[in-house]
Amino acid sequence: MELKQSVKSMGIKPEIILAAVIAGEVYKAFEVDFVITSIIDGKHAQQHSLHYCGFAFDIRIKNIPNKKMIDEIFLEIRRRLTKDYQVILETTHIHVEYQPVHQS
Repeated sequence: MELKQSVKSMGIKPEIILAAVIAGEVYKAFEVDFVITSIIDGKHAQQHSLHYCGFAFDIRIKNIPNKKMIDEIFLEIRRRLTKDYQVILETTHIHVEYQPVHQS
């Protein structure tokens, strides 16, 4: 596991640490370097992004050799996490956030 040099992690939530460990295991299985590119830092599309409160992180995909492998890694991360996590394949990264689904 590696952090991009500009990554700020103060305030990261335990649920996100767990998700990062699981995602890192997926990258390791595919023999690809696992690099977190953003946690609470950076500019994000939504003003109230879960990044800003420590409930989201982004993972580099530019080091993955091809689109098929990117899709496989994305799907495997999504499969291994519970429904309380959103895993989104963006054009430049995989976004993972913890947003529990409350059922009544």
